[in-house]
Amino acid sequence: MRRARGFGLIEVLITLLVFSIGVLAVAGLQAISKKNNYDALQRNTAANLADAIIASMRANPDALSAYLVPADAPLGSRDNTSAPEVNCYDTACSPAELAAFDLWQWELALDGATELAGTDGNEETGGLASPSACIDGPAGGGAGIYRVILVWRGVTRLESGAGEDCGSGRGLYAAPDDTAGAASDERYQRSLVVTTYIAP
Repeated sequence: MRRARGFGLIEVLITLLVFSIGVLAVAGLQAISKKNNYDALQRNTAANLADAIIASMRANPDALSAYLVPADAPLGSRDNTSAPEVNCYDTACSPAELAAFDLWQWELALDGATELAGTDGNEETGGLASPSACIDGPAGGGAGIYRVILVWRGVTRLESGAGEDCGSGRGLYAAPDDTAGAASDERYQRSLVVTTYIAP
């Protein structure tokens, strides 16, 4: 009987050790799952935003060149352009004015400014994390292939970034520990490119 006194305690300690390792593994899996879910949500948001601006372009084919956004001057990242002079909800707009209004609204959606929360109702939510958005196509507009390029900041570091020029050099997608030069490090960059044909 004396030899068996500590036997139950050792079993309990081993069980606790195994259980603790299992709980730590589940916690780690949950953290990874949360990051992957956030990345999936961002990609889904990017796809919806790309579809929205393409629909606007198709609805306003006479001003396709006005929708072009060059890679060296992307939209997004809370640096919103000023509101256009003409509000197309209240006033009849020309095709060019409608394009400017569409791009302004699209940029607000990119940055999450169209979704407000918080106690004072001024906290921007939604949109993409540190977005950059570009649109390229035929220089003069008209029928042709148009590309909508959306870039945002992911939550995990990749060996190399997405490789898109849109928004590169802004320091938005650099690793926090990058001391060599944030502009050249794009390892947190994620991107979505939607290519479509639009004709007047």
